[in-house]
Amino acid sequence: MLLTAPTNLNQARRPDSRTSWCEFRACPSSTRDGFTAAVQIILAIIILILSTGAVRAATQTQLQTQTPESSKPQSVKNLRFQEFFKLPVGPRGLEISDTLGSANGMPVSLIGYMVRQEGHAAGQFLLSPRPVQMSEVADGDADDLPVTAVLVFLDPTQKDWTVVHNRRPVLLNGVLNVGRREEADGRVSWIRLQLGPEATANAHVLTRISPSRNAQPGHE
Repeated sequence: MLLTAPTNLNQARRPDSRTSWCEFRACPSSTRDGFTAAVQIILAIIILILSTGAVRAATQTQLQTQTPESSKPQSVKNLRFQEFFKLPVGPRGLEISDTLGSANGMPVSLIGYMVRQEGHAAGQFLLSPRPVQMSEVADGDADDLPVTAVLVFLDPTQKDWTVVHNRRPVLLNGVLNVGRREEADGRVSWIRLQLGPEATANAHVLTRISPSRNAQPGHE
């Protein structure tokens, strides 16, 4: 039998795509199944990676948009003494205004005058819309204290400190507390302001006296 050499070597060496596909189809089924399984595994890994990234991005977005209320900083409300009660006074007498009631438990800012008292109560003082001087010994309960007077408390860490009287207006920032409460001295308070530890740091606003020191004249 005669063998005829190919006239074009490149053509002879070039694989026939149809032959390759036929060879692939003619290969054992186990090989085809293994190839298909490998492709499916690779696709599954890609889908898993993409879905994990999407879930992570969605979680971060949700955490950013749904910040707990407790972690949000509360804005300070500027409060005025004339906003404490409903005006004009009705037949039921003085009634707490909506402005004061809505500020209960919230941080507020209040400007007023320290009430001048004969005794320096540790850890607290009274704040009034106007200058007032009380004579507890002579007048007793018949004092000239305005009904809007606020009982101010220092920070619990400063409960043994005494605040010296300041005749100038003072600006205080603290947490408001509204409601009837009988105090240790027998007085009934309706409006209270709890200061933070930084309130006595400014000597131009409040001057404190350590319980270990003798009382000294304040800002008069």
